[in-house]
Parts: sequence; structure tokens; C-alpha cells
Amino acid sequence: MKKPGLPLVLALGLGCHGQWGFSRQAAPPHYTARETMRQTRTDDQFFLSRPVAIALDKSRLFVLDMDDADIKVFAKSGEYECTIGRKGQGPGEFHLPSGLDVFEDKLYVADSANRRVQVIDLKGRYLSGFKVPFSPHRILALGPNRIVVMSLPSGRDGPEKMLHGFDGGGGLLWEAGDSYYSQDSVYDLMRNRWFVLKAIGGEFFLVRAANGRSVRRLDGDGTLLGEAEVAEKYPSQEIEIPSRGGRKRILDVFCWNCASDREKVFLLVPERTEDGDLGPGRTIAVIGPAGHILASIDLPERLSRFAVEGNTLFGIDLDARLRIFNLESK
Repeated sequence: MKKPGLPLVLALGLGCHGQWGFSRQAAPPHYTARETMRQTRTDDQFFLSRPVAIALDKSRLFVLDMDDADIKVFAKSGEYECTIGRKGQGPGEFHLPSGLDVFEDKLYVADSANRRVQVIDLKGRYLSGFKVPFSPHRILALGPNRIVVMSLPSGRDGPEKMLHGFDGGGGLLWEAGDSYYSQDSVYDLMRNRWFVLKAIGGEFFLVRAANGRSVRRLDGDGTLLGEAEVAEKYPSQEIEIPSRGGRKRILDVFCWNCASDREKVFLLVPERTEDGDLGPGRTIAVIGPAGHILASIDLPERLSRFAVEGNTLFGIDLDARLRIFNLESK
């Protein structure tokens, strides 16, 4: 595995050890994202329509496009390489795919509208797959026989489990995570937005997008290993959601999107837009396993999705363009 760049490692590794190896810092360092590549629109071959997920292997960047129903493949320098998949219902075809992960030279796709998981190789050749009794939303491959699939319940069918663990053949191993249910499908859908992120050792992090401030850690069997409350100084944002009967309900948005790199979680802080709505901000908070804010990253503009590897940040901006940044200390 590629080691993180030296400056960021030094900054995040200062101090003694707290829970899972980190401790509180009096003044978390600030980093700025300096752009090294911006996708142009001159080549329609790799035009991104509705990118919804990013995955990385040792040398490549994979961007899942929901509307195009395919995966655009880039070198980590940002150079376009090829496109995998197309819209359809056959092997290696997708319909409104929403989740993507890579593990040991295999791509794992949450093929949402087809209600299935597909496994393909890095050249797009179909390897295996299985049906699931829900529309899969996010996916993590912790191993060939430990696949975590997350649903996104709207509340229309009552409370249900959101996390599902499968083996490589589609056998259900475990279920966890009760969905929020209030009989208000719009509000429930927003309350049930969770993120699953890889940790080391075949484990994973679980982060709620709203109405929660914790980072949970689970093993490949869905067992909760620990939970860290994020420091109070982390800025969340409240927003009113229209509800039944003309009422409005408050949603406390914790993060707009997030990523992980080894033992660190990166939270994209929500921010008010010019019209007073809520959207992704220009700050990423770096969270250690004890919930402490280890550092902050200033972005030159808003990103909808991103991935981090060492001192490199790969992002998708609000115009659906691929952007690549180096993280530098201020």
C-alpha cells in the first residue's frame, strides 16, 4: 500500500497515543489543496455526466457514472484510459449504479436499479454477481467473501436493516443498522443517508450524514468495535425539511460526503449557499479514530465527492469535472 506523504503524516502523527493511536491537538494544522489537474470538456470520451462514486487501486482512479451507467478509468495523473460497462441488464451492464469499490484487481458495483451486485475485472469482463432483495446504494469489498452492501430506505415499508454482509456467492452473512422511520418518506430518506468507508484490517467506518456526530468502527462480521464522538467544534448545519401537513422538520447535517485513508476519516463540511440552501462546503475536516479533529483542508471550490490517498486528493466538482490536488501545509 502506498505510504502517505511525509508532511501530512508528521502533522497527523504528532502527540501521544489516545484511543486507536491518536490524541487531541490544541491547534490542528491547516492544509490547502493546490490543483495539479482539471478535466477539460474537449474529449467526450470521458465526459462525466453524473459521477456518484470514486474508487482507487494502486495506479488508477475509477469514477462510477450513474446516468451513463459506466465506469470511467483514469490514471492517477488524471489521464483518461478507458470506459467500462454500459447501460443494460446483462452481465457487465448497469442501470442507475450507485456504489463502487475495488479489491484485489476486481471492481464491485452496486447495480441499484437492477437490484444486484456485480463483480468485474479491471478490463470490464464479468466475473460474478448476485441479486439482492433491495436497491443497493453503497458497497465495500472487505475481502472476496466479505462484501458490505448498504441500502437507502425511504421509510415507505417501515423500519428495516440498512447494512447487509454477503459472501462472494451472495449468501447473507449478517444484517445490522436500523433505519430511521417516522412515516415521512422525504425526511426519512435524508435521515437514512449513511456512509461506509474502509479501515485497515478488513474493518470499516460507518458515518451518518445527518443527526449524528459519531464515527463508528465495525468488523467484517458487522460487529461494532467502537464509536468516537467527533469534537464539538466541528461545524454541522441545520436545515428545515418540508414535512406532512405543511410542517417543517429540522435536519442537522453533519457531513456532505466523506472518504477514508488508512485510519483517518475525511469529512466534507456542509456550507450555506448564496441562496440560503445547504451544499458541500470548501473545508474538509480530518478526523482521527478518537474523534479529534487532526487537521483541516481548505479547498479552492466546492466538491461533491472525493477520495484521498496520502497527500493527493481526487475530487469531482459541481460541474462534474475531475479535479486532482496536492495537499500542502499553510
